[in-house]
Amino acid sequence: MKHTFTFKNTKKLFALLGLLLFAATSCKKKDDTMPVRGTAYIEVVNASQTDAPIDFFIGSTKKNTQPTGYTQSISYFSIDAGQTLPASIKVSSTGNTLVNMNLTPLPNVYYSIFYFGGLTTSYVDDLTTVADKARVRFINLNKGETGNLDYGIKNANVPLVTNLGPAFDSVYCTVTAGSTFSVYATGTTNSILDIPTTIQAGHVYTIFLSGETTSELQATVLQQK
Repeated sequence: MKHTFTFKNTKKLFALLGLLLFAATSCKKKDDTMPVRGTAYIEVVNASQTDAPIDFFIGSTKKNTQPTGYTQSISYFSIDAGQTLPASIKVSSTGNTLVNMNLTPLPNVYYSIFYFGGLTTSYVDDLTTVADKARVRFINLNKGETGNLDYGIKNANVPLVTNLGPAFDSVYCTVTAGSTFSVYATGTTNSILDIPTTIQAGHVYTIFLSGETTSELQATVLQQK
C-alpha cells in the first residue's frame, strides 16, 4: 500500500511522523482544470493510550456523538470530496485542540485516520469482502516497537506479512474466520504477541498494535465492514 511518510532518523521513527494529507488529483489542460467532485468516507480511530477521550471535527462540526476513548473508533461518515476541508482532533472534556489538519479526499474512497499520542496517520481502506473468508490488514502504532515486524497465523510456517515498518499498513490478507495471529520481530520466530480473534467470514478488519512502550503492547481488532 502506498505510504508517504518520510523518516529522517530510523531511531526516532514515531517522533518524526507528520500528518499524511489526502492528495486529491485532477485532470488538467492548459487553460482549464476539471474539478474533482463527489463523496468520500472517513473513519477515525483513537489509538492514543495517554490521552483522554477525543472528539473529531470537520470545521466546527463534531462528527462523533460520544467521546471516543482509547482503542475506540468513530464509524465511517461522509464528507465532500474535491475540496480542502479543515479538521481537528480535540480533547472531549476540555475542547483543547490536539491536532489540526487539512483533508483533501478523493471521491468514492474510504479512509481511516488513526490518532496516537499527538501524531496522526491515515490510510486508504479496501472494503471488498470475500463470502467464505475474512480479510485482515495489520498496522503497528506502538511507540516502543520501532523495528519492523512480521505477522502470521499462529504456528504457521510462513508469515502473512513480512518486514512491515512502524505506521505502515499491510496489504489485506484473506484468512479463515476465527484465526489467531502472532506478531514477530522481523526475521525471528519467537512471538512477541498472540492475537486471538472472533473475526467472521464476509467481513473486513484492521488489527492495529498500540501502547506507549513494548511492555504495554496490545492489539485491537477493528471491524471495518
